[in-house]
Amino acid sequence: MDPPNVLLVVLDSARARNCSLYGHDNETTPFLSEFADDAVTFEQARAPSVHSISSHASIFTGYHTEEHDVTEHKSFVRPEATVWHRIAAEHGYETGLFTPNVIVAQTSNLGDVFDTCVGPKRAKFRLFDDALAPLDVQGRLSPKEYAREALGHDKPIRSLLNGVYKKLESRGGSHDPTSEGGDVYVDEFLSWADERSGPWAACLNLMDSHTPFEPDPEYDNWSDDAAERARERVHDDEVPEPFTDAFWEHLADLEPLYDGTIRQADAAVERLVEALDERGLLDETTVVVTSDHGEGFGERTELDPDVRLRHHSWGIDEVLTHVPLLVRSPGGDGGRTVASPASLTRFPDVVDATVEGDDPADAFVPDGDVLSSTFRIKPPGNELSLPEAEREPYFGPWRAVYRETEDGVVKYARRGDDAIELGVPDAQRTVRRADSDGGVVEDVFGGLEPRGVRLGSAAGRDVEDDVEDRLADLGYLR
Repeated sequence: MDPPNVLLVVLDSARARNCSLYGHDNETTPFLSEFADDAVTFEQARAPSVHSISSHASIFTGYHTEEHDVTEHKSFVRPEATVWHRIAAEHGYETGLFTPNVIVAQTSNLGDVFDTCVGPKRAKFRLFDDALAPLDVQGRLSPKEYAREALGHDKPIRSLLNGVYKKLESRGGSHDPTSEGGDVYVDEFLSWADERSGPWAACLNLMDSHTPFEPDPEYDNWSDDAAERARERVHDDEVPEPFTDAFWEHLADLEPLYDGTIRQADAAVERLVEALDERGLLDETTVVVTSDHGEGFGERTELDPDVRLRHHSWGIDEVLTHVPLLVRSPGGDGGRTVASPASLTRFPDVVDATVEGDDPADAFVPDGDVLSSTFRIKPPGNELSLPEAEREPYFGPWRAVYRETEDGVVKYARRGDDAIELGVPDAQRTVRRADSDGGVVEDVFGGLEPRGVRLGSAAGRDVEDDVEDRLADLGYLR
């Protein structure tokens, strides 16, 4: 008898705070709430980092960011350090990755560790590869600012034409619902699973809830006039200059659209689970549904109220680290909740438990602390459209330690000389307990050592000319 299959579903950028399963007012995750009746729901799950490359590296290897040092878009990992390589080599599983996420599937080598890798499907966003394009420039520039940059390039005419092309062809973001919505990759995965004759292990990373926040009309349930104006600004490339009051207002206006995209991702998961059930595969599979990180809409950071969150570019706040996590074991029989802190870094242990026939869900809770960290932004911070003298408050590392106490879950966070202690009763609230000297964070992270996971970077790798364009269009800072 074959061991159970393993399916990891990552709802990219979906934060627990905006999931109705975790108390959000808008009913964004009705299916996950239903799914929870037959699964284990973790109330205090944390992502290992706040951006895709580091979080996925931790999920795939079982190491913390400081241990694997996979922090750049083009970082490489040793394939044999990943659970996907190990489960294939030691247990004969076939493995597959299905995602439009260019960082996971293309710029790094994370996609190479799978037998099959499907995605992304985007088109190019420039006419001339040897000239400047709007997506090469840090931050979002006004047309006048871009024209100034283009005229300073050694291919000024081609650079200007690239700008015109982007203006005419782009819908304000590289996520095209018709070619890269969750259903597209659900279908790709199901076709692949139908062709497998033995045990398989797969990762589905769905980008519906990632920028540019364009839900299909049937899921766009909470947009108001401000959200519609924000959507138009994105489409027209008229987003306000970053770090201005107008920009923070614009970012906050996008949140109702974000809720719609989470609802859309929830529907994709529903379709996926129903299809697995129809095929008789659901009860033969450990299904994990989670997110690699959350999202910021201008919230002031816990450590420094003068610093506000822009998407998932910096910070270690709950809106970035607290993620949904549900686990359905083969055969189901869930319906319980776990209040202890859980770490996605434990995913390889979940896979091992599945193979060994043990309860996989319990493996997400470590014996000790749960950690989350990011080195973003790295000095000198040229990707920030701020004067050099104003950049330091954004520099990493940002670090957090989550610990279960008699009073509940306590978070110890630190960046530089700033440190704080918070109570985190649930996904909707934090309670400031005290300032801190940062000693807990320093002691815990000081005990981490490099594990030889990072292989290098993609220097010399044959990557499509427009990959960095895509990253910038997704909102990633370099």
